[in-house]
Amino acid sequence: MKTILITTGIILASIFSAQASADQMECYVDTQAYDQFTPNHCFAVIYGKRTATAVFRVVGNGSDIDSVVWSNAASSCGVSGTSCSFSIKSFKSNKAEATVLYTDGTWSKVSATASFEDGH
Repeated sequence: MKTILITTGIILASIFSAQASADQMECYVDTQAYDQFTPNHCFAVIYGKRTATAVFRVVGNGSDIDSVVWSNAASSCGVSGTSCSFSIKSFKSNKAEATVLYTDGTWSKVSATASFEDGH
């Protein structure tokens, strides 16, 4: 019986971790270049600027996303779609977090951090 419970626990833990690892947040700091999303962290150097726009998006696990609840630095986005953008200040780390709610009733939490320097 003990072996069955341990095996069941390992299987359930691996299923949960596989689902959680399939979700992620990507971001970029908007510059005049062709910006590309990067997972978990984004950084840029924008000479002479004190503020810049950070753009975040949630990449789901393949299930249909019902809604995204943005929090922490992204709390101004509230409950919205899979992307969020807001102004950030130079030399400051900005961690955006989101709870992703799927139509099948499952959910996950994801985050990414954006920062930039002004070249000084």
